[in-house]
Amino acid sequence: MKKVISIYMFLILVLGLLGANAQDMLVATKVSQRASITQRIGTTDVTVVYHSPLAKGREIFGGIVPYDFVVDGIEYPWRAGSNENTTIEFTHDVMIQGQPLPKGKYGLHIFVKENEWIYIFSKNAKSWGSFSYKKDEDALRVTATPKKTSYQEWLSYDFISREPESAVLELHWTDIKCGIQISVDVTANVLVDLKNKEEKTVDDYIKIAQLTIAQNPKDLDKALEYVEKSLDIKEEFRNTMLKSELLEKKGRGQESQKCKEEAIALGEGFPYFYYYPLSFMLLEGDREKTYNLLSEMLKKDPNNYVAHLAMGEYYIKDKNQEKATFHFGKAYEHAGERSKPYTRYMYLSNKLILEQ
Repeated sequence: MKKVISIYMFLILVLGLLGANAQDMLVATKVSQRASITQRIGTTDVTVVYHSPLAKGREIFGGIVPYDFVVDGIEYPWRAGSNENTTIEFTHDVMIQGQPLPKGKYGLHIFVKENEWIYIFSKNAKSWGSFSYKKDEDALRVTATPKKTSYQEWLSYDFISREPESAVLELHWTDIKCGIQISVDVTANVLVDLKNKEEKTVDDYIKIAQLTIAQNPKDLDKALEYVEKSLDIKEEFRNTMLKSELLEKKGRGQESQKCKEEAIALGEGFPYFYYYPLSFMLLEGDREKTYNLLSEMLKKDPNNYVAHLAMGEYYIKDKNQEKATFHFGKAYEHAGERSKPYTRYMYLSNKLILEQ
């Protein structure tokens, strides 16, 4: 009987503790709501997961978040939120305030000073807050300057000052905001992703070759290797023409001309009739070459809707709305059923601009 009573009392104790923990979790959830924000910078996803406390009339910075919190030579940073560890995750290598940080998930802590904040990226992303923070687990430390701003009751993170390859991650709570710049190398990241693909396509190898040159214009031999791999899969206008362009840059004029002739013989379909002629205007700024090539295409085939689309784009950039609308109309007239909706939209939208 005593054994039964002991088991019963043990169960009551365990259930009581579980209930208390559940209540604590419920209170924490109500007081500081869990939040997350994700921003894609280039091809890199940056995700911050945090709990957002309310100020409730308390003094925050210099108060419940003390300045220069060091005891016996040990730093006690703030958990940059409440409850669980605030975390930040990157899908590619990044630069934080100009300093490199490998891709991965990090615990985010901030050592707060009155006129300077130290953002700390810890390799330990599973702690409860900053209570078990260890400096030897740091992956990176960067400094940022806090600024006065409009009042906000709750803590939040946001991505501001967005550019193609960078953005600022800003923390805002009460009348203080403080941000750090995150930047990426899009070319390098896309190259890494493409090279890591197990089964590469013609398009993949073409893109790798183009990005290899974009990253290092002198790396022509390496780019040619990737073009050859693309050609091994299938000879097309795009990869044959790219080979011609690379050979020309290497000073191998006769081989380049031969590849160019082969490419033109292979040329058909959307990439050739659209992207190829426009590429000279977009990449080289050669409008005359673009116009002559499109005119030649339309002379050979006046009903080629793709060439009319490209000519419409040419005249938009040439700021001739009347001729642009004419060619989009021709594209709509001759397009097949699959392309009718797009060509119709291009024609009607440009017609509307012309009539206005």
